[in-house]
Amino acid sequence: MVLNPASNDLDLVVRAAWLYYEDGLTQAQIATRLFVSRQTVGRLLESARQHGIVRIELDAQYLAAMDLATQVREKFGLRDAVVVPTAQGRLSRERTNERVAAALAAFVRRRLHPGAVVGVCWGDSVARSLSMLSEESLDGVQFVSTAGELSAIDEVLTRSPHVLRRLRTMPAPLLVSNEEVARAMQAETAVRDVIDLARSAVVTLTGMGAATPGGSAVSFGVATDEEVAEFAARGAVGDMLGEWYDAKGQVVETSWSRRRIGLGLEELRGLDNVVGVAGGVDKVAAISGAIAGRLISALVTDEPTAAALLERPAPR
Repeated sequence: MVLNPASNDLDLVVRAAWLYYEDGLTQAQIATRLFVSRQTVGRLLESARQHGIVRIELDAQYLAAMDLATQVREKFGLRDAVVVPTAQGRLSRERTNERVAAALAAFVRRRLHPGAVVGVCWGDSVARSLSMLSEESLDGVQFVSTAGELSAIDEVLTRSPHVLRRLRTMPAPLLVSNEEVARAMQAETAVRDVIDLARSAVVTLTGMGAATPGGSAVSFGVATDEEVAEFAARGAVGDMLGEWYDAKGQVVETSWSRRRIGLGLEELRGLDNVVGVAGGVDKVAAISGAIAGRLISALVTDEPTAAALLERPAPR
């Protein structure tokens, strides 16, 4: 039963959702109250979820209490870890990113308060998580980009005007044509002001790209598979903020190094509360390198990725 929110059925959907979620009635009781079958009540509740009339959210503190999350946190010395349970069967990258982003949104929501500045290192899961935050939770909150813009991320956030209104973007792309242009851009007052604001963030959210074919950098259109293969040959296992790093979390010099705009990994390492988000076992090496280099202090990931991460030795 797929209902049009503008149809006459909307009233029935809302009434069923209220009786079930707010009043605690059973589906059988609701069926009697609304003079419909129990099967119809089930379809009404499903329609309420599909159309966003009802939003179901798990508190991130319980995900952080899962045994797998505890193991990851303790083995790798992280401040916090959230592990999202995976449904039976292999999930697509799109679905995995969506589930992990939802967990990040719940994790971050508990840290939002009027006056809070949240740093944003662009990545698909980070952008999705911002779009999942309700306008009510963002009262007095400001988001600030920690690196130049990516058009692919902008497309995700266009669906969230309440986030865009609170987002201070860097007036520059992530990568420019050459080192001279990068130096000039970094010296601009408008760019420096955004970078200074990013340094004051109470929490910074970052995705982690893998140095593998078809990885995030390639899907965002900022690198080719050939470039990524070249970076990997130099020891790169992952990227954040347009910089690549090795298995120990140390910066790998690449053709991007002097063309990027924004905070550097060394500055990110010095920030107090950096939350890394990444789903998919193809990102295990990138996650491991970020942990080894203390580039992140907390991790949000999915169950198979956490299990694969635990098979790796803890960094010294």
